[in-house]
Amino acid sequence: MRRFLTSFIVLFWACVACSGPFMDDPLPLGDVHQAVSEDATPVKPAMTPEEYEQQCIRREYYFCPGVSGPLYRIEIVKDICQDPPEILSVSECQEFLECDPSQFKMGTEPCVTDMGLPGTKTIYCDKGNIKEGKCETECVEEICDGLDNDCDGEIDEGQLNACGECGPEDPEICDGIDNDCDGTTDEDLIRPCNTACEGGYEICVSGNWGSCTAKQPEPEICDGFDNDCDGDVDEGLDCLCTIQDIGTLFPCQESPLVCGGGYKTCECKTADCTVIGFTPCLAMCSWATPVDPLCDPYLGMTLPYELCNNHDDNCNQLIDEDLFKACYTGPPETLNVGICIAGEQTCSEGAWGHYDENGVFVEYYCKGEILPYPQDECNGEDEDCDGKVDQDKEMQETDILFIVDWSGSMDSEIKAVLMALNQFAANYKDEDVLKWGLVVGPRVPGGAGNKNYLEIVSNLESFEDFMLNFSSLDKDTMNGQFEMLYDAVYLALKDLSATEPWQLDELTWATMVGNSIGESIPSLDNFKINWRPNAKRVIIVFSDEHGQSYMIPKSLLGGNWNSNYDGVTQDILLTMINSTTDTSIYTFSNPSSKNSAMPFGKTGWEPLATASGGKWFELKHSPTEMYSNLMEIIDKEVCGEN
Repeated sequence: MRRFLTSFIVLFWACVACSGPFMDDPLPLGDVHQAVSEDATPVKPAMTPEEYEQQCIRREYYFCPGVSGPLYRIEIVKDICQDPPEILSVSECQEFLECDPSQFKMGTEPCVTDMGLPGTKTIYCDKGNIKEGKCETECVEEICDGLDNDCDGEIDEGQLNACGECGPEDPEICDGIDNDCDGTTDEDLIRPCNTACEGGYEICVSGNWGSCTAKQPEPEICDGFDNDCDGDVDEGLDCLCTIQDIGTLFPCQESPLVCGGGYKTCECKTADCTVIGFTPCLAMCSWATPVDPLCDPYLGMTLPYELCNNHDDNCNQLIDEDLFKACYTGPPETLNVGICIAGEQTCSEGAWGHYDENGVFVEYYCKGEILPYPQDECNGEDEDCDGKVDQDKEMQETDILFIVDWSGSMDSEIKAVLMALNQFAANYKDEDVLKWGLVVGPRVPGGAGNKNYLEIVSNLESFEDFMLNFSSLDKDTMNGQFEMLYDAVYLALKDLSATEPWQLDELTWATMVGNSIGESIPSLDNFKINWRPNAKRVIIVFSDEHGQSYMIPKSLLGGNWNSNYDGVTQDILLTMINSTTDTSIYTFSNPSSKNSAMPFGKTGWEPLATASGGKWFELKHSPTEMYSNLMEIIDKEVCGEN
């Protein structure tokens, strides 16, 4: 029996060595003494029977080899404290059930599919064996449908386009909107177009298609060409030669002329020239003076220049090389008006066009041209190229007062102001919401002796009247003495400010040199700027000196008044400015008179501009810079949106 057990165990271990036991339970206490062999030698003889039972006796279960269907197992009892372990007993192979076969479906458990999606699997009993069904899920790969298809708590993740919507982005169309959500509007939109003459293209500008670049039909003339592009040449015209046409060259094209065409003229067919007719169409070189002996009139010869005809006219082994011409595809009346300028075309394979940003030649493309915008922006530019700046923009009711140093040292700067205003006039002269004023000083009008006057030349009138009065001022009336411009600013602010140190009837003009006494036109008691009550006010000062004042209280006249402190000072003007609303001051002066303090109460011009929310500009004699500066002022103060 022991030999049989030994042989069985060897075979059995060969079968189950890979699987190992599925149970390992200690024997019950009552079976200990029966299971222990009498000749077994404990490894630890000091152990009590109870300790020996717990530590040495094991009961293990193994699957029976070679048995199909329900599970079968054997029980093996062994003493592991023996060396080698001693097998005490081996049971018969008996049926063993992991589960109740009558209960097929035992329940479900959560699981994860091979695609990583959450799901559930069924646990069921198959012939006493516990089996697991396939992991199934209602979750699918995420699609763009507003649902959480993959059950990850997020909707349409990774599925939305650049516009935040399902499906591809909308293609870009000419509507002034960024349809494809790439941050650019109406980009690279070119479409073909045709006239009766040829094909061309249109470019989208600000949501609108520009004019077709194709040649437009023209009235038919007697030139041997189809001018109106109807397929007929010189139709409906009496193109017979007349006596007046003799010697006049008419272009013509006949094969095999190699120079791109030739010319014909009228000649007398009879001695008395009663019969007149055209000469043959001859190469261009045959009409040169003198005629080149190498010229074949019916074939032609090398031209000194290249034509855009896909021929090597100058015979240098290059075709249509170095050919450029100006072009403009907008309405002809808009060319060189406002921002609209011509572009450039070059020739390639007998066609005019240009290369795009990718280096691809586009026929009829006029590179660099600026076409009219659909409407103006309020920026001082004529963007729709109709000759009117900021058209259809709401212009706020604004009074603009110029205060100009008329001492004579600013002759070139005043010319620049006038030139800029003349350019300005083309855009704003008809704007009734704007009124224009001019105060100059010091000035010596005719018959005024040696007195220096501060004069209101234009008291907020139309631009036309303002410019007429400004431009008609005689420079001979300039006086190189006393700039009264601090006084002019005071008088301009007097009726606008809540703070007013003196009333007009309290003021007079101080003695300046000898008996020369300054005055004003009109006199001080009537020196008022006709500010409109609901208008914005803009004061623009031009001076190449620091601020000066010669207007003092009457109480000081004839006394020891201090020309540095007793007149209008910067502090007085700043106080008045700070209590004034809807009034901005802009000053033009030399850098030396910008903001550096003099050793008395009169200082520079920048603080006045800054305090009012205006701006200081350097005084220059460039009309272009002056125009740009004046436009900056108008854009900020006058222009509003409809």
